[in-house]
Amino acid sequence: MLNLAKRMCLTIPKQIIAIKNDLIKVRSGKKIESVGSLVKVKKGDWVLTQNSIIIRKITPKQARDINQIILTS
Repeated sequence: MLNLAKRMCLTIPKQIIAIKNDLIKVRSGKKIESVGSLVKVKKGDWVLTQNSIIIRKITPKQARDINQIILTS
């Protein structure tokens, strides 16, 4: 399981659903939002965001683990 104890803050994993120019649309559950990015990403990637900016790509397993922790807390 992903070690969250070393993280300063928690963000909900989001999946990239569309990229057009520099505008990236991500989805978390039913919520869709537009964000910017500090890392190279592609449609389908799982990411973590902070202040509407993608700060890190994560694996699908990491996304599942984080969501499981959030839902069972």
